[in-house]
Amino acid sequence: MINIDFNNINDEIVYEAFHVDGNEAEALNDSYLELFELIGRDAMLKLFTHFHGDKIDCPMRLYRAEFIADLAKNETDRRERAKIARAGGYSARVIEGVLSKRRKENETELE
Repeated sequence: MINIDFNNINDEIVYEAFHVDGNEAEALNDSYLELFELIGRDAMLKLFTHFHGDKIDCPMRLYRAEFIADLAKNETDRRERAKIARAGGYSARVIEGVLSKRRKENETELE
């Protein structure tokens, strides 16, 4: 018999009450099973609690182009800026474009 106190309920309590621990492959939906395998039970439950029902879109790049441009702007060697850009998941051309746009904006502000 499953004993759940509905006055004090959360996803972790239900997980334990349903005896899911060790039976994840049978119990969890495929997406949540994959998350469980990647990040573990607690993080998977946290994601479920905060985002269930939402579609989560994970961009191809972890970092913003502006952030990478800030890291690269003080580097004088273009090859080194290109390395920083590639490490951040961008092409050197994209980062140079962000830097160029900023220079033009700064010049316009000074006029």
